[in-house]
Amino acid sequence: MANIKKYIKGLGVCLILLLTGPITFAQTESLGMMESLDPSKIMTILVLIVMLLVLLVAFYLLIILRFMVREDAIRRAKEKGVEYVEEPSAWSKFYAGLTDAVPIEHEATVELDHNYDGIRELDNHLPPWWKYMFYASIVFAVVYMFMYHINGSLPLQVQEYEIAMAEAQANKPNVEEGSSIDESNIVFSDDPVVLASGKTVYDRNCVACHKAAGEGGIGPNLTDDYWLHGGGIQDIYNTIKNGVPDKGMIAWGDVLSPSKMNDVSSYIHTLKGTNPDNAKAPQGDVYKEEVLAEEGASE
Repeated sequence: MANIKKYIKGLGVCLILLLTGPITFAQTESLGMMESLDPSKIMTILVLIVMLLVLLVAFYLLIILRFMVREDAIRRAKEKGVEYVEEPSAWSKFYAGLTDAVPIEHEATVELDHNYDGIRELDNHLPPWWKYMFYASIVFAVVYMFMYHINGSLPLQVQEYEIAMAEAQANKPNVEEGSSIDESNIVFSDDPVVLASGKTVYDRNCVACHKAAGEGGIGPNLTDDYWLHGGGIQDIYNTIKNGVPDKGMIAWGDVLSPSKMNDVSSYIHTLKGTNPDNAKAPQGDVYKEEVLAEEGASE
């Protein structure tokens, strides 16, 4: 009973020490720092502390319970007049099964005749865990050989490299085709595929400022003849690519590929003259390609 009381007293001391730490920490922290912490993080920390305390208490109670069972077994052995022999624990049995080590008191059974200056040699077996790993490595080697070198279902490193290079080569023409487009060589395209792609880009990125039909909102109207930065296909592409920072329009050249900017430029070009409802008032200067073409011909 005295030993049990000692264990219980130790448990109480441990709990007091564990609780004193968080309380002292909370008292020493400044109020501003505590207010800046996310409530969910504070709750998570408290839950972790409580879980740690519960685990420590459970572990300590398990030790006490084991001690009580051992004391009771010793008492009953004395009452029967027999010597108490403690049974090995589950961990001891597991460890013995892994190592297959011969106890020191039984080493004479595996001692060899070799004796070098008083150093004896024992005929110990290989540890089972080592043998199991060796057998597993043999199985792995057989499977590896079959999958990689016989069946060929899994590619070797050289084959993986060749596959990756082939995929890169297959995608290369598309990259070169898109990267060769700029405001100097862009032309209007009425290809339905190009216009459909341009509409998709417009709906995802331009509707917020220019509205769905191009009637204008935060940004200007795209359906009339008035343009702030030029209404030609090259002008539209240049405006999309470089943006208008002082007006709040970002440079889409950092976001969209040249081919996508080409598609949306052609789509915006088709919005001219559509006259949607609730169109925004004209902004900028009149831009008509017919007039510019005539002036260029007269020169």
